[in-house]
Order: sequence, then C-alpha cells, then structure tokens
Amino acid sequence: MDSNSTRPESFPRVREFPDLPTLPPFQNTHLLSPGLQRSIDVPVPVIGILGGIGSGKSSVAREVTRFRLLFIDADRIGHTLLNREDIAEKIRRTFGNSVFSEDGTVNRAALAEQVFGQTAKHHSSLTSLNQIIHPAIHLETRKQILTAPQDVDAIIWDAALLLEAGWAHDCDALIFVDTPLAIRQKRVAENRGWSSEELARREANQLPVDQKRSAAKYIIDNSGSLADAARQMTDVLDSILKSFRK
Repeated sequence: MDSNSTRPESFPRVREFPDLPTLPPFQNTHLLSPGLQRSIDVPVPVIGILGGIGSGKSSVAREVTRFRLLFIDADRIGHTLLNREDIAEKIRRTFGNSVFSEDGTVNRAALAEQVFGQTAKHHSSLTSLNQIIHPAIHLETRKQILTAPQDVDAIIWDAALLLEAGWAHDCDALIFVDTPLAIRQKRVAENRGWSSEELARREANQLPVDQKRSAAKYIIDNSGSLADAARQMTDVLDSILKSFRK
C-alpha cells in the first residue's frame, strides 16, 4: 500500500456512522480529516492513531525519528486513574469489593471479567465503567495536550475508544495502522497471553476494525517489517505537518 494512501472521499466519514457521536461540520480549512473540528487550541497538529488491538500502532509511531513527537497513551492514563481515590471509590460502589486486590488496588483482570463479554450484563457494566473513567481520561489527556513542550512537532494520541468516546473532536487527523488479524492474534498471544477468542471478545466492545479504517484519512500498511511501517508513518506525518502549516 502506498505510504501516502488516503481514504477515498466516497468512504463514509466519521460523522456518518450511526453509532458514533455526531461531529461538528468541517469548518476550518487546515483540519485534515473531514468531519473533525478540534476543540483544543495548540499550535501543532493533534493526530489520533487508530487500529485493531495488537496492531502495533504505538510501536510504529514511536519508531519515527525524523520528528519530535509527544505520545499520549489514553489506555495507560486510564490504568493509572483506576486507583485514584475518587475513581476507585466509584468503582467499588458500582462493582463491589471483588474487583479489588488485597492491597486495595483495582484488580484489572477481575474488572475485565465483569465488563468484557457478550451478555447484556457485560455491556451494562462496561457502560458504567466508561461513565466513571472516560471523563477523567479525557480531562487528563487534554491537560497533557495543552501543556505539551513547545519544541514538539506533533502530538500522537493513542486511545482504543478514540472514535467511540467522541474524542476525535480534538484531533486534526486520523491515521489507521492496518495490521492483518493473524499478526494481531499472534502478538496478543505472545505479549498478553490472550487466545484468539479473548481478542475477539475484547474487540466486540469496540467499533469494528473496518469502520476505524474508513474513518481515517491516512492508512499505514503494517503487514511487513516495523521499519517499513515506520517509513510510511514518517511520510504521512511529513504530509500532515506540511498541510497543517499552510
């Protein structure tokens, strides 16, 4: 796939997906992904990076050396926030003591058992957890964006639910890292100890990979080597930065 491949204009735009929050109209000419209207005022592009679980999107972006990039990992922020006193208390009230370890910290594996699955109870529990944690993640993310060092060229935002949570409002461009399912299954088995069934169970709670791909203007083919994907990412970032500075 060409490193500068973009999503054809005939593809659905983010705002046309019925399950996503309605995004504001495309107004500013410097915004690079149709349908996005950034609500954070910073002088560098905020770039959302999308992909299926185990796609290696963070690894690809972090392999880029030509530009000074600030990486924001929403999932890591969320894991940290789980044990913030006010959030932990809300989790305890909602899910009970069974999702806590003996040391008083949230047991993420126990919590995952309650929120990831196909039953109505699983879906309800996941909604409850998202209502507890998402506002805090978004607030912390915005804080990190607004306090970004002045010498960065771009901000890379990695969030599993970037589209579903409506956080694409704060992005200038969306990049999708396209990694075959077989490779993703192998990675999560090696890195997380997940079976193929567990990967499918987790991804069932996210927007389908094909819709994430369609929402992005830029596509990175990550079916080969990390170095090759990083070269593509470098070319895409170069294109985004040139467009942003016009």
